[in-house]
Amino acid sequence: MNKEKLTVWEPIKTKDNQFSRLYNELVFFEMHYQKDFVLVFEDTDHSKKYIFTYDYNKSQKYAIITFRLFDEMTRPDIEELISKVGKEREEEGLSKLTYEPNFYKVENSSFLSWYDNIFPARASLQPKAEHHLYITSDYIIDVLSEYDPTVAVEFQ
Repeated sequence: MNKEKLTVWEPIKTKDNQFSRLYNELVFFEMHYQKDFVLVFEDTDHSKKYIFTYDYNKSQKYAIITFRLFDEMTRPDIEELISKVGKEREEEGLSKLTYEPNFYKVENSSFLSWYDNIFPARASLQPKAEHHLYITSDYIIDVLSEYDPTVAVEFQ
């Protein structure tokens, strides 16, 4: 298997800058999973909520394939992958990042491989699966899904 690689993902577009893991943290607020799978985050001054919704679609059985949540301190593997992002961007001729992103897509995902070992039929049932990675001030959330969530901003 190829090694895991993080690609910066920018699902929230802001006029000033994206959230930064170190300087403008994203705070995990709540999660709901009934038909839709919903992740809610806040900015650090609690003035805005960012609602990520993976919509339930009748053509598929569930809104997402699966997810997991870790305490942020328990994932040294993620820190190692993050440290490689800047070098890889430079090698690919992309601009240098001016912030530490909160959102990534994981290529060659070990989480997806692990899931496929448990449920081999996934590859034929959900062939476009992606691994979305959310890094907040306290948690790391992994989501396997076939599509990107919609994002809504709510002012408080």
